Parts: sequence; structure tokens; C-alpha cells
Amino acid sequence: MVFDGETDYRRQGDCWLATAQGTASGLVREQGVDLTERPYLHWQWRAPRLADWPDTAEQSRAGDDFQARVYVIKEGWLPWQTRAINYVWSREHTPGTHWPNPYADQAMMVVVQGPGGAGEWHHFSRNVQEDFQRYHGMTVDEVDAVAIMTDGDNTGSRVETCYRLPVFHRQPAP
Repeated sequence: MVFDGETDYRRQGDCWLATAQGTASGLVREQGVDLTERPYLHWQWRAPRLADWPDTAEQSRAGDDFQARVYVIKEGWLPWQTRAINYVWSREHTPGTHWPNPYADQAMMVVVQGPGGAGEWHHFSRNVQEDFQRYHGMTVDEVDAVAIMTDGDNTGSRVETCYRLPVFHRQPAP
């Protein structure tokens, strides 16, 4: 999934290191997941340092870049019927804040981590089935793909984050 140039993804120890230098692409795993069996998505991320972001609003096209994001995608029969949730590390907003993506309103941006927090691992567990109902008003029993993405294409920023890849489970993380 390439948007503007390719973010570099490489295995480093126990994580996948993503380095964007004014680029935006995701590392995608296309795999159907039955949310009636495994609705909880668990993942971790850590940034050695936060990007030096310009003063541009994240909710705008010019500021639509994030230290880290995890995409969950439900494909539609037609391209405009596809829906996505982007769980993001926001430089401006507190967890729980959400808005439609400025490029595609079928994708909802959901803040799971607010400003700060460089240097430490952050752990997340989300009920994806409940989130599709909450943010898209739709009952979803299966999703089609999950992606990680670190991007700096709109702001021209250099951004680096390490991910322990998202995995679906039956229960929330302890």
C-alpha cells in the first residue's frame, strides 16, 4: 500500500522498524479474520524519538501524517464501499478523539495514543467489531486486511517507529 514514496520497513530485533523520510506507505497483511471468533486486535509500538512536526493540523490534508498507525480494512464490493479504521498516535489529540480521514471519509482516524511517549513501548487492545459499529455504524463479522504505517509525506517529516505486529485474539489484552 503505497501513497507517496515508500517508507522503509525492516526487521530489527523483536520488532519491525518503519522509517519514513517524507514518504507514506504501509506494510499490509491481507488475511480474512473472523471477528465473531477473534474480535480483539493487540499490538505495540515504540518510537526512539518523536518526529519534529511542523505546525500543521492532523485533521487537514497537509497534516495527515502520524508517528504510528494501524489500519484495519473491510473491503466493499465496490471500491467506495470499502471501510477502514486507522488507530493512530496523535501529536495533537487525546485518546478517544476521532475524525474522518481528510482524503477518504470511508476511513476513520481513531486516536489511541496522544502526544509524547517516545522511548517506551505502548500496548493496545481494541475490539475491532465494536469499533466498526461505533465509527461506521456497521456490523462487521470479518475484516480483510491489517496494515502498519508510519508516514511523513504531507509534512515532509522524517519519522521512525518500531512495531510489534498486530494480532487478533479472542480476549482483550490483560
